[in-house]
Amino acid sequence: GVITTLLMPMLYKEEKKKSYYKKKFEDLISYMEQMCYSFKKSGKIRPSLIDAQKISDGEYKPGEKLQTEGEMAKSFGVSIITVRKAVSELVEKGLVEKKQGKGTFVCQRKVTKDMKKLQSFSEMCAHMGMKAGGRMLENRLEPASEKIARLLNVEKGSQVIYISRVRYADGMPMAIERNYFPLKYAFLLEERFDDNSLFTFLKEHSHTAVAISEKWIELCKATAAEAELLQMAKGTSMLFIKSVAYTAEKEPIYVGHQVFNGEKCSFYVCESTIGIE
Repeated sequence: GVITTLLMPMLYKEEKKKSYYKKKFEDLISYMEQMCYSFKKSGKIRPSLIDAQKISDGEYKPGEKLQTEGEMAKSFGVSIITVRKAVSELVEKGLVEKKQGKGTFVCQRKVTKDMKKLQSFSEMCAHMGMKAGGRMLENRLEPASEKIARLLNVEKGSQVIYISRVRYADGMPMAIERNYFPLKYAFLLEERFDDNSLFTFLKEHSHTAVAISEKWIELCKATAAEAELLQMAKGTSMLFIKSVAYTAEKEPIYVGHQVFNGEKCSFYVCESTIGIE
């Protein structure tokens, strides 16, 4: 009993010390998460620890550099080890990235497509609170290749409508779309598709609704032309999605080829065994 009485103040002090550092660590994580997430609405993050006191009105954009670990440790009054743990957590969450020899930078916000839902690029952006945009590259007739003809259920070499465009989210180039339509949709040749949605246009002008979509996802490398359009280096890895869209009666509407910038886009898939025998 005497030993316990003597040790109690020491144990209490140690627990209090642990609690103090735990709170400091949680505060650091909370502040940095708030700092990184805040650009979801504004497109920018709030002033970082680097210049919080030096620049009262400044704001850092995604992609800009954060404080060094030493500077953060000094600002929060914690150890370098604590800061490294905090930064590691943010790296795991995809909020920041560490570049060897350069420092830690806020990640660009990624456009996330839920592969469980049938939605256009415009709908995907709207769901994330981002403004969808586009720039049409081509809208013309061309002979169908053997693969395109088979998927559209038309004769090889027959004329199909080819529409290609760059898609943007909040002004950033995200993807290149290349779509092939059967001649039934020849009225599309008279239109220009930039910021507008093909899904919406088809529904409003021909009462055609995409009900089913098959997709195949692969990796590919950016060609010189694609790299220029998406503002990346030639040979950069991209996500390639080949799709076939159908009506509710399983009639092909179009064959789509999309390439996405893998650094700015991600795809969400949920798998489950529930209800599967």
